[in-house]
Amino acid sequence: MNIAQIDLNLLFILKHLLEEKHVSNTAMALNMSQSGVSRALQKMRIFFDDELLVRKKYGYELTPKAESVKYDINNVIASLEKLAHKQSFDPSNVNSTVKIYGLLPQINTLMPKVIAKIRQQAPNLVVSLDSVPKRHFEALVAGDVHFALSSHQPPSSEQNIYRMVVAKRTFRLLMNREHPLATQELTPEKLADYHFGQVSLQGEKRLSFEHKYQELGLANKKRRLSAPVELSNFSSAPSIAAETDIIFHLPTPFAESACQDPRLVTREVPAELQLDFQEVYLYWHKRFHDDPMCEWVRDIFKELYVGEDTLA
Repeated sequence: MNIAQIDLNLLFILKHLLEEKHVSNTAMALNMSQSGVSRALQKMRIFFDDELLVRKKYGYELTPKAESVKYDINNVIASLEKLAHKQSFDPSNVNSTVKIYGLLPQINTLMPKVIAKIRQQAPNLVVSLDSVPKRHFEALVAGDVHFALSSHQPPSSEQNIYRMVVAKRTFRLLMNREHPLATQELTPEKLADYHFGQVSLQGEKRLSFEHKYQELGLANKKRRLSAPVELSNFSSAPSIAAETDIIFHLPTPFAESACQDPRLVTREVPAELQLDFQEVYLYWHKRFHDDPMCEWVRDIFKELYVGEDTLA
């Protein structure tokens, strides 16, 4: 197929297909019929001379070629959107989607005010939030999201990511109100005798502050902290803490919000166990740095949070 014959709408549909890996979900997101999406996929298969999406038992998988062109397609779409918005960006008239990745504590703490501001000034702008635990910069580098909220650092090899501080991050210990330590002065030594919940957002194999115990000489390869519960996200931690003797180390806003349950209390983390990373950043990729819509969204974050002592 001659490139001059390609319909740009097909690339836009393919972009969504490669992200969703699902024909009906793509059709719903784009307000199209499933048959229309299927026809677009067939045309793209001919254009790329590749299946692109292969049906498996539980859905579709991307072919190696689809994986390789996904990044480039996202760049093409981003460039076209930037070209369309250039010199003519008006929030009140924008009809687009801004995609943001972040874990629940950051999303719950920071995004409500941002969304309220967007709703006031850009009522037709859709805000798409992704809080599924995964590697924090994966979607940003791939071009699947415009922004990522994270306290983590991007890979040192990734030189195309910008950031700004939007909040400070602190942690609390969440436990049952009847826990033996609930009313005691906490020390690393006392805590070491009890059980913790491991919240592994990116496949971590140890508790977030276990390295502090090693630095204090209170833990080593043979003597590990007890972590009989492993979770892939924060959401079920409060209900588990309320029914057991498990202690969770959680971001402050999330832990304090959990204490609406009268069975729970939070306690301050001993100074010796407090983590070194204390700031939450808004990250964006170079491809969106000069995009007018993204510049406007960044300005909202600056107005709401830069210079404020917001905890996330």
